[in-house]
Amino acid sequence: MKEIIQSAINISTSHPEVVEKIVVSLRSLPGVLLADTSSDVDHNRTVVTLLGNGEGLERAVIEIFRVAESDIDISQHRGEHPRIGAVDVIPFTPWQGVDMEGCKKLAWRVGERVAQLFEVPVYFYAEAARVPAHRHLSFLRRGGYELLRYEIWRVPERHPDLGPARVHPTLGAVAIGARPPLLAFNVNLDTPHLHVAQTIAKKLQGEESALRYVRAIAVSLRSRGYTQVAMNILDFRKNSLLQVFEFVKLEAQRFGVRVRGAEIIGLVPVEALLEVVGISLAIPHFSPNQVLEYHLAWEGEKIF
Repeated sequence: MKEIIQSAINISTSHPEVVEKIVVSLRSLPGVLLADTSSDVDHNRTVVTLLGNGEGLERAVIEIFRVAESDIDISQHRGEHPRIGAVDVIPFTPWQGVDMEGCKKLAWRVGERVAQLFEVPVYFYAEAARVPAHRHLSFLRRGGYELLRYEIWRVPERHPDLGPARVHPTLGAVAIGARPPLLAFNVNLDTPHLHVAQTIAKKLQGEESALRYVRAIAVSLRSRGYTQVAMNILDFRKNSLLQVFEFVKLEAQRFGVRVRGAEIIGLVPVEALLEVVGISLAIPHFSPNQVLEYHLAWEGEKIF
């Protein structure tokens, strides 16, 4: 069985020429497939989603850093999304032929190479965390690059796992981790007033929330004249896409605001989409086995 790992790498730029340079550099690499690219000018952020084996993904990360080193200056970055570095977050998620332990080891190996080659402070987060305080990405990105630049050598919990205890002058820092699948799901609100999105995002947070497996922030999409509730669904089996969408829609209605639509960033497991279909059509046990393409993709060789 082939080893397949997913990595949705978050890069702090939306500049078309820089994004294209990254895309071109990745397409020629063996052992890795560029599955999706998504950029947003207001976030000033690009997510490239890769599928590959450990060696292929390691090569891809180094290529992305090389482009970032020459074309991105985090000290000049302006955008709505929290960030600590030019190459901001690198997660590894097991899909086939590899387990979480394998992804943790890959995260540590990649982190060592990045620290050595680029002299960038590296934080290991999620399942790869070596320091309890570093487990949560929200802690690492608290206050963004600007606060980290001040605290990285002053606050013990903010010391990096690898690399110098100072931010790189243009690359900043990076968080590298291993984690289960999550869905990056954003809902756009037809209002320029950020407090509406902030109120909804706050209701989504915390242990007491009905949607406890959702992490949310409010974002102003100034170039489009509206706002966004940007979310990570940590467990789509516990909090489905439809459940999250309907919650945001209902809360927006309390302010007299309508939803303009939603977006998924990167890849989504078919199981998450099937759940939306099953709930919407009242089919309680709709499964991948009922999807034609599932059999063609995974079992076609047995047929032919």
